[in-house]
Amino acid sequence: MKPFLISLLLLLPCLLLQAQELSCDYINTTTIQADQLQDRSLAQPLPQDEIESRKIAYLATAIILTPVEAARFWPVYNEWNKKIDDNMKARHAAIRQIRQLSRSGSTDEKAYAQQNKILVDGIAQEALIMSEAHQAYISILGAIRTAKLYLAEEQFRNMLIRELRQNQDETIRPK
Repeated sequence: MKPFLISLLLLLPCLLLQAQELSCDYINTTTIQADQLQDRSLAQPLPQDEIESRKIAYLATAIILTPVEAARFWPVYNEWNKKIDDNMKARHAAIRQIRQLSRSGSTDEKAYAQQNKILVDGIAQEALIMSEAHQAYISILGAIRTAKLYLAEEQFRNMLIRELRQNQDETIRPK
């Protein structure tokens, strides 16, 4: 049974990422087996493309898509994630500007107000993006698997945070 599951886990990302128009050769070189996702200790920060590959593999095991569903889901998921990421980058830029204004001792009300507006508008925009993405996910996955998707995303984020903390602890206190 275990060899079957391992084979399935190795083939599943290939099928799913193929729906995203990536080649299986790329997938085989960047996808990490599911059992390694939980136990991996990081010696250095992961490149963004490796994090994305791991995330796709992790989510794929949580929501289990047919090839037809995968072909519909992954492009939609990637589109909405890009919108969310772009929005987050704009908000983070506003926060950096506010921090810079504060550190410089600025008393320019207009500059603060402008950055505050960018930040608050970005938060409101993210809520709209998430609402629209949610409707798109529901139409493809249904309510149960959409909920599983959200849980898996949170679990994946928490796993990366734990790995980062573990990596920092190991850097501070080498074994």
